Amino acid sequence: MVDAEPVSPNSFADLSDDLILERVAAGDLDAYEGIMRHHNQRLYRIARSIVTDDAEAMDVVQESFIAAFDRLDELREPAALPSWLARITRNNALMRLRKNRRMQYMDEPDFDNVLNLSTAVKRPEQPDSALANKQLGRLLEHYIDELPDAFRTVFMLRAIEQCSVATTAELMDIEPATVKTRYHRARLLLQKQMTDLSNSSGVAVHEFAGHRCDAIVRNVLSALRKSR
Repeated sequence: MVDAEPVSPNSFADLSDDLILERVAAGDLDAYEGIMRHHNQRLYRIARSIVTDDAEAMDVVQESFIAAFDRLDELREPAALPSWLARITRNNALMRLRKNRRMQYMDEPDFDNVLNLSTAVKRPEQPDSALANKQLGRLLEHYIDELPDAFRTVFMLRAIEQCSVATTAELMDIEPATVKTRYHRARLLLQKQMTDLSNSSGVAVHEFAGHRCDAIVRNVLSALRKSR
């Protein structure tokens, strides 16, 4: 039994990771929802930047949360949770990508033959404000998807998630110098206006809509209950 005061399922996201992990360790499976809602967006963007497919990214995030739950005893301290979850998600996404490529007989991409981003998609012609935001967001998503694998996740974390070099290096388990190099090269591959758009608050890229978040929470908790 959990000694803490009862918490509404809708309130788990208001708790800190430390408190949630304490409740989970005490046997409160439902509290794990808070961890998922805290980290869904970033993990989805990491997965999406690797597998470049919405449905595949959803599956990766769900699998990663289940794997993380089963390995919570490996987590040394709550402060390490974000980077720990990111590594699990990245590794799962890479494994899924390799599996899919083997099935499709696809070769690894040649980073020296990147699609000419300046002509890949025509820019929308002066649409209204709301429509422009949506179209430009999709356009930016397309350009990001066309980045080489080695650059895409770094760009997503630095430009979209606004992570620092140090945080990105920790999440990706690479050196800060490598983060700087990959981010610089990614920016060179993207048109200047597309890079500017990625940093503007009005353009949303690979947003983790509420229904997606709810679906992952529901599916993961259901799977965990069945396995207990």
